[in-house]
Amino acid sequence: MLVLSNDEVARLLSMEECMAALEPMYRDYAAGRALLSPRVDNIAPTGHAGGGYYGFKHMGGTWPAQGIQALRINSDVITHPLVAGTRRRVKVPAAGGRWVGLVLLFSTETGALLAMFPDGVMQRLRVGAASGLGLKHLAREDAATLAIIGSGWQAGAQLMAARAVRRFKEIRVFSPRKETRERFARDNEIRSVDSAEQCAAGADVILAATSSMVRVIEPQWLKPGMHVGCIKTEEIDGEVLDRCDRVFVHDRKQAKSYTNVLADTPNVKEEHDGGWWKERKGRYPDLGELLSGSAPGRQRAEEITCFANNVGTGLQFAAAGAAVLRKASDMKIGTDLPDDWFTEDVHP
Repeated sequence: MLVLSNDEVARLLSMEECMAALEPMYRDYAAGRALLSPRVDNIAPTGHAGGGYYGFKHMGGTWPAQGIQALRINSDVITHPLVAGTRRRVKVPAAGGRWVGLVLLFSTETGALLAMFPDGVMQRLRVGAASGLGLKHLAREDAATLAIIGSGWQAGAQLMAARAVRRFKEIRVFSPRKETRERFARDNEIRSVDSAEQCAAGADVILAATSSMVRVIEPQWLKPGMHVGCIKTEEIDGEVLDRCDRVFVHDRKQAKSYTNVLADTPNVKEEHDGGWWKERKGRYPDLGELLSGSAPGRQRAEEITCFANNVGTGLQFAAAGAAVLRKASDMKIGTDLPDDWFTEDVHP
């Protein structure tokens, strides 16, 4: 059984490799050749001094073509602080200054646990890769100006994915904290601007990558020929979608599913099946249908297109995990632990 660190996963999987691993998986999913274990969040009170609530999340996916079953789990303390006047969803590093997230990969041939690693690096890459695939197949080929709303961990992945599929001549970033966006701009050799409106003005592509719980892309920013994308449903709303000529979601059949939300849990905002997704679930085709050709992408240069990442899927971890396992084996990277530690000699 192979154990990998986040640093090792980063060495083994580039954004381009992640996108290449995910694309055939989406086609198999669209064709009914792969299975999802839908995301489930259990919410309960926490005794953590910082307030908030406890969330336990798990999702999975089975991809027979690679012989892999993935399970991704998170154990979090979650808060909803105000940042620059906007409510944010923030995970607290309450486990000794660190977070807890794991990916487990199992063999569909033997049932054995093949690998285990933290979810952080792969989670970032798979979110960026999904947006990148949407951009690749929906944005105009001559898209030259990119606007990024957000300057955190996920925004970096959005930038990597966008650069992997288009040659942008100008890239701008805005986020509420000046020092954060300016550092992001320096690190990535792009331009920091002082307002979201300035960031979006004249852009060919707008990508949102924030922790915001309210809309961050305004409908009046959308102009003919533009492509917009978000990594969570709260970043856009029905007004934005109604201005788009062509909308794709990540997975039209799956929604976040909260179970056992205990009474008196403080500060809980139900983020599943809310807003536009509650009203419009099933209305839009999804990424698998776009990549398989069963739903057409951009048809005219003047269309406004949108990829809305409504929910993550465990299948992404199966696809990216299979690619990581192959390279880890070839490059002899990771730590092997005895299989006997993770199997048993009694019938469950």
